Amino acid sequence: MRASILIRLCVAGIVGMVQFVNAISITKAATSVLGVDPEGPARLNGGSFQQDAITTYRGWQYVAFYNATGTYARHNVVISRRQLPSGAWQHARFTDYTQTTIDGHNTISIGISSGDGRIHLSYDHHDVPLNYRVSQAGIANNPGSYTWSTALFGTTLHALPGAGSGPWTPLTYPRFERASGNALLMEFRIGASGSGDSYIYLYNPSTGTWSSIGRYLQGNNNNAYLNGLDFSPTSNRLHAAWTWRETPDVVTNHDLAYAYSDDLGRTWRNNAGGSIATAGSSPIRPSTSGITVFTIPQNSGILNQEAQTVDSQGRVHVLNRESRDGGFKWYHYWRNTNGVWTRNAMSLSGAGTPTATGLRGKLITVANGDLIAILPNNDSGAAELTLWGATPEGQYRDWKLLWRQTGVDTEPLLDRYRLLEQGDNVLSVFCRGSGGYPNRRDVVVDFTLGA
Repeated sequence: MRASILIRLCVAGIVGMVQFVNAISITKAATSVLGVDPEGPARLNGGSFQQDAITTYRGWQYVAFYNATGTYARHNVVISRRQLPSGAWQHARFTDYTQTTIDGHNTISIGISSGDGRIHLSYDHHDVPLNYRVSQAGIANNPGSYTWSTALFGTTLHALPGAGSGPWTPLTYPRFERASGNALLMEFRIGASGSGDSYIYLYNPSTGTWSSIGRYLQGNNNNAYLNGLDFSPTSNRLHAAWTWRETPDVVTNHDLAYAYSDDLGRTWRNNAGGSIATAGSSPIRPSTSGITVFTIPQNSGILNQEAQTVDSQGRVHVLNRESRDGGFKWYHYWRNTNGVWTRNAMSLSGAGTPTATGLRGKLITVANGDLIAILPNNDSGAAELTLWGATPEGQYRDWKLLWRQTGVDTEPLLDRYRLLEQGDNVLSVFCRGSGGYPNRRDVVVDFTLGA
């Protein structure tokens, strides 16, 4: 991946041919249309905090989205699947639940529990009771044995089976995270913007029930906004990086904080390795020692829930933006294998200028440690996505443009499991197209990474 490259860009909206040295190569392989995006001003499909909207398991890819029904503010949850590398999408539309809130918080997340092959869905939240449903056992472990339909799933539940009284409300930002040993975690916020706490639950595939690990992040009249919750690809170390917010106003975001856990979120350590918290009894708080890796004042332009990823060497990468030195720039923060953090303004000619509340980007790494950033252009009317690559040899300062596409108005969502586990060297990206209803489409774009 260090040779000169030629990127052939061959779909409408791609702007010609580009050549760089010492960058990742990408050939845009395929675009598949999922359905008509809902009418209205909110982005119900494609929020940076979705974990995950698109995921791969045992050679099949799954994606969840809201589909328009033809009636304003009445949307159905759809979960679709296809056999990789290029099978036709099969769609299951849930008509027993109607999503009616035009609010970009109210997205959908998918989890898969490998121990019993169940598919878990959580959807339609902004400070409301939990909405959760789960499939029959075995569906994901033997997908070819089942005809894809909503009959494979149960009804919407408002509590996790086996987990008691919660709390289950007011809930926002449900996310799932797979761990080794058949473990599946579910994480969410209870409370409100500027005043909330974060909880983790553990799924038991032997019983089909959940148990509480507990509250692990506790606000003090404020709340933590996660950039992500990710296990190291080669270990069961769970990494969390976040910003604090003091009020519902985005300008009160401040600081970059970090902690990790080696026991599925039960106990936590700070950046230096010191024991700092136990979920349920003594959670991480704003005053907890050693969690702040960069002090970033309020009114500095950082946005909540931008992006995070962990590479194969255990390096932690975080994406955000800051308005230092009189203007906004994208920033990459990363932790090396010795626990040392670096903060770099990203030199990205042609990416547009990030804004205080503009569309958020994503990060993902490949096996050799190269880093890919997928960034929406925040310039007014741009409707454009650019993809950039940087290398560990260049200390992640050698950003090169890999791909540019117009016609997308999206916070891109990545299938990290396909790139990590499938072995076909393909990065799948869920995108929301630009334009108005009913012409706006939700699509999956597959990129083949070159050698």
